[in-house]
Amino acid sequence: MAAQEEREVQKNYWIEHSADLTLEAMMLDSKAADLDKEERPEVLSQLPSYEGKSVLELGAGIGRFTGELAQKAGQLIALDFIDNVIKKNEEVNGHYKNVKFMCADVTSPDLKIADESVDLIFSNWLLMYLSDNEVNICFITCFFC
Repeated sequence: MAAQEEREVQKNYWIEHSADLTLEAMMLDSKAADLDKEERPEVLSQLPSYEGKSVLELGAGIGRFTGELAQKAGQLIALDFIDNVIKKNEEVNGHYKNVKFMCADVTSPDLKIADESVDLIFSNWLLMYLSDNEVNICFITCFFC
């Protein structure tokens, strides 16, 4: 399957699975709340200090981590490639004035994240949905955007 076709398959999959903007639908697990209760604090505890820094959140989804990151970050860019998903994130976390919400595909070579560099790139569960080549494109794009 060609890379462009693969991206369309992924996009269509997430459009279909994001019709219901719940934690369970986004995590594809009926016990997502239980998993989130354990996983989120563990993941956040592994991050380096980002207090007051610029953070890029790739695959931000409905904002499971966005609110937590926004509380400490100086600036946060929350990015997801499904429009209604990032809009839900903005609805939930838009009260954080240090957050910019973007709808874009992390594998797009035309992606422009910010006018300046970011201090931390955060992602959770995104890479498992990308091919090895897309991971390379994603990080080259993000590091040199």
